[in-house]
Amino acid sequence: MTPGRPELDRGALAGIGLRLALGLPLLIWAAHAWGWDYVNLWLPWYRAVLDGVLRDFAVSSLTLVWRNGEWHVAGEFVSERLIVAHGRVLPAGVGVSASTLMAHATKHPLILAAAVLAWPGLTWRGRAARLLLSLPFLPLLAAVDVPLVLASAVGDLVSWMASPQADAASRLADWSKVLDGGGRMALGIAAAFGAAALHGWLERRLPAGYPHRRGLKTGL
Repeated sequence: MTPGRPELDRGALAGIGLRLALGLPLLIWAAHAWGWDYVNLWLPWYRAVLDGVLRDFAVSSLTLVWRNGEWHVAGEFVSERLIVAHGRVLPAGVGVSASTLMAHATKHPLILAAAVLAWPGLTWRGRAARLLLSLPFLPLLAAVDVPLVLASAVGDLVSWMASPQADAASRLADWSKVLDGGGRMALGIAAAFGAAALHGWLERRLPAGYPHRRGLKTGL
């Protein structure tokens, strides 16, 4: 323990453990209960990101489907122009399908909410404020996850159709591996620290007599 750092004393650590023990099961239950509705709200945003990333393809459909006992974000994509891959030309109008687990999309809000619970030195009002300040980070987290995974899968399929023996690796494919290898958690944690920095900045900007400044106590 470090002297002068109340956020690291035994009482604070016990509080972190208690809050996580009581709160995490509730958060996980909420993700299962409302995960479909949450991800469904993001589908237009995913489509917009895919439209920007997949320049050679149009998104003909993007929806949630039940497959092999789990919900997936599934898309249908149609090439809009000739595509050259591995020395072969694929004609316009080629259709490909790609999907990824819906559960990936629910990890980011879970991490942000868990960070709010675990963060030392916050009042309950401050935790509510921190949770609200975490919301602006969700569109960025959503943009770099599901849409890029789907775009990676489309690129892999195009590569395979052109040459099944060729290496399908691409920057997007590598990014998918980063996400699956712990990148999702790292991005969520980075966003949690970003929300903490924003929280601290707001606390410093508010006048001393502001009614809600007490609730914005950060403990940093």
